[in-house]
Amino acid sequence: MDYAITTAETLTVSDLLAKLGVDAAGLKAVWVSYPTATFFVPASFGESVEVAEGATLRAFGQKDCMADGLLTIINELRNATECTCTFGHEGGYQLATIMGDICSKKGKPGDMALMRDLAPVMASQAICGEGRAIGRAVSQALDLFGDEIEQHITKKTCPAGACRAFQTYHILVSKCTGCGACLKACEDDAILGKPKFVHVIVQKNCVQCNKCLEACPEGAIVTAGADKPKTPPKPIPVKRKK
Repeated sequence: MDYAITTAETLTVSDLLAKLGVDAAGLKAVWVSYPTATFFVPASFGESVEVAEGATLRAFGQKDCMADGLLTIINELRNATECTCTFGHEGGYQLATIMGDICSKKGKPGDMALMRDLAPVMASQAICGEGRAIGRAVSQALDLFGDEIEQHITKKTCPAGACRAFQTYHILVSKCTGCGACLKACEDDAILGKPKFVHVIVQKNCVQCNKCLEACPEGAIVTAGADKPKTPPKPIPVKRKK
């Protein structure tokens, strides 16, 4: 969630959060936008930060994905500058592309190393302030949240369960009535079932189109991130009555 900063001053991150009415409990991190362009985690909330009027504080909770958050920040900074220098423009494009792939389940093993090489060079060589800020933000995010970001690549999972590309669809045994509405809505042969049997989604066939979720009249279909509900491997008789 974003909070508008209305004054220019220097204060601790904790004081800034209190001034903005943000509950620090449960926060994973905060980002203070350009020109500060810095991440803070709970361990550094006691540090002083110089904020500018018109800047924004973005709060990240435990259910927010830092990979997706970093991608959003990169794109915001890219859109805020008209710089055409190699590191500001092309470097920003490359980092946005890499992070976009990571958040779309297309990340490659060498992506983290490539960003670690490119970001510091951008931070020192980009002509525009926004380009340098992108480099600093990526370097800092990789240091602070590298493990969470890397799991998108190595484990093909979004630990926060926020990135849609990593979400899976499941039919709850406790709610399914075997009505067949989802079966009719699915165009990809991703659902197994028959009347009065709990239907099952075949994950390898699912393209996450959301049609089954929208079609289910019982609210039996849910999406899940890292923590997934227990479902049967094949259709079983319905236990509940319509």
